[in-house]
Parts: sequence; structure tokens; C-alpha cells
Amino acid sequence: MISKKQTLSSIVNERIKNYIVENDLRSGDRLPSEKEMMDKLNVSRTIVREGLKTLQSNGIIDIRPGSGIFVKEVSISDIFEQVSFGMKVDKVKFKEIIDTRIIIEQGAIELAIEHYDVSKIDKLIYWNNEINEKIEHGIKAKHEDMQFHSALFFATGNETYFQFSKIINAYFDMNDFERINELSDFKTAYEEHQNIIHYILNKDIHSAKNEMKKHLSPLYHFIDR
Repeated sequence: MISKKQTLSSIVNERIKNYIVENDLRSGDRLPSEKEMMDKLNVSRTIVREGLKTLQSNGIIDIRPGSGIFVKEVSISDIFEQVSFGMKVDKVKFKEIIDTRIIIEQGAIELAIEHYDVSKIDKLIYWNNEINEKIEHGIKAKHEDMQFHSALFFATGNETYFQFSKIINAYFDMNDFERINELSDFKTAYEEHQNIIHYILNKDIHSAKNEMKKHLSPLYHFIDR
């Protein structure tokens, strides 16, 4: 009986998603009421509610008491929240994540140079100065370091790329991986950031990408720890 109930709930879940796609519904569009879904799908209210609950937890719909059921804007961060628990930390997975991070950060450099918005590049300078200030006070600058890399993705001018970068950054933050442990390593990071900024300002894609690879490569040292 439980198995059948779960199967019906899954079917309702898929049919509602198909309904959204087939009717080209967008964020904010209203879906049929629970009663209408019961009649259309020929299932009980309990089954409909279970299907809706799953869709809501997946960030696909928004149930507003007294107002109705609406399509929710699905962002990459919503998707990450659903898969993050399955991202086990092992040597193979960690290496793949490092490889991917290097590739997308090098890609961000290309896009930042192509977009070339000085006001956004100034954010890189700002956060790197914040790193240096922390170092001068003998404080590790983990937060500022992450903000520097977020600013690089923001400088691409590509919102989807910026959202996608959050998946990689969240993986490192979730598993508490720190690329640098000692204060002297933050000093090295500051200097490498300075070089990256210099190459971006001079539109030297090749040198900037090489510097980024050099900057992130020490992450591989954590694989065998």
C-alpha cells in the first residue's frame, strides 16, 4: 500500500512538471487548484498534496495559502541545495571539483576581459585590498578571499555563469576546504590576485589564465590529506 502511494505521488509530481512545460508557464504563473488537479489526475487530495510538497521542496512551485499555487523561479542555487547532500568528499570527487573550478575561473577571466566593466573590476581591487588589510592585522582573510573570486564571476556580466559559480564555491565552503592555512599563504594569494587584476586590466588573457591556474593548483595538495 505504501509503495503504491509513493508511486502515485511520483506520477503526480511528474505530471505537474509536464503541465508546466507543456503550457509554457513562467515564474509567477498560477497552477490549477488542488481540487482541479484531483479531478484531472483522478487521485486523492492526499496524493496531490504529497506531489505538491515534493515540488515545493525542490523549489519548482510556491504554495501560498489563500492565494494559490504558483510556478517559482528555479535558480541554480535551488538546484544545488537539492544535490549538496549527495556530494561526498573523496579523492576522485575532490580532484574533479578542483579541475572544474580551475576551468570555470579561467573562463571567468575571458568573460571579464570581454565584458570589461571597470566598475566591476574595481570590486576585485577592493576585495584584494581587504585581504591585505586583514593580513597586516595578522588575521586570516578566508571571507575576503571568497569574495574576491565571487567578484571575478560577477565581472563576467553573465548572471547564469555567476549563479553556476556558486555551486563550486559552496562545495568548498560546505566541506570547509581552505586553500590556504597560514597567514603567509594569504600573502601569497594577495600577490597572485594582484597579478590577475593586472593582467585583466591589460586584457592579457593568456597570462591571467596561467596565473589563475597557478593560484588554484595548491588545492590539489589537499587530496591526500
